[in-house]
Amino acid sequence: MEMKSIISFLFILQAIINGANLSIAQDLMEDRHECRGYFKSINVQKNRDSAFDKLIAQLKDSNSSYNGFHHTQVGDKPEEQVSAIYLCPPNAQSKPICECCLRHVVEYAIKKCPKQNEVVAWDLYESVQCMVRYSVGRKIFSVLDDWAWYCHEGDGYVKTDELEKTVDGLVSKLKEHAAEGDALRKFASESVTYDRDEFPLHVAVQCTPDISKEDCTKCLSKAINGIRSCSTSKRYFAGSYLSANCYVWYSHIDGLLDPPTEFNEYCNPLFY
Repeated sequence: MEMKSIISFLFILQAIINGANLSIAQDLMEDRHECRGYFKSINVQKNRDSAFDKLIAQLKDSNSSYNGFHHTQVGDKPEEQVSAIYLCPPNAQSKPICECCLRHVVEYAIKKCPKQNEVVAWDLYESVQCMVRYSVGRKIFSVLDDWAWYCHEGDGYVKTDELEKTVDGLVSKLKEHAAEGDALRKFASESVTYDRDEFPLHVAVQCTPDISKEDCTKCLSKAINGIRSCSTSKRYFAGSYLSANCYVWYSHIDGLLDPPTEFNEYCNPLFY
């Protein structure tokens, strides 16, 4: 067996071992949300629930186009109006898993922040990560928000000193490509091998496509620093650093970049 084949097999084996530890991770119930402020009006609650329903309905609609992002707004009175957004990877194969991810993270957000004016929540799957957010009485479309961030460190470690430098270099390049995207998609990814071709690495960055090129660059620049401090400097096997407007993701298996097409088998959240 060639050396590269052996290495690939070892990485797959590591992924299987990681999967076996998911039940432990589920018990930990990591906080993966940020919320602030409170509302008292039943109308706000109805508007929030309606906004969430519209996000999910848009994903379920077979006639609607999918680009991993959608914004909706519900309510007539400005002070009771709810703006809501979801973000998933934009590749079409991710749509059914994104729907499952969104349903879970909406339920999680309501459970953790039942009466809050603003909420950002994330969920992470083997093949998809998703974000949902809403705000009461404040428009969030085309607005860069810096108040909510979340770091996820994957199970396991890699035995190399080159991870931090390699991810830094890739993300610095990819953030420019993502920021150049249009109003439908601000996403970029790349796969490489590093440290004398011994380690396969997959990296992706994404911004909500409603924000400007400058804001996308600003958001991803902060995410680069975040993932370095919480994940790559510690040589974690995989990691994500996510906000309300962008994320940086890397792994040594390519689930996010090449998600499975079967829905039921892989709709298993890491932390739900």
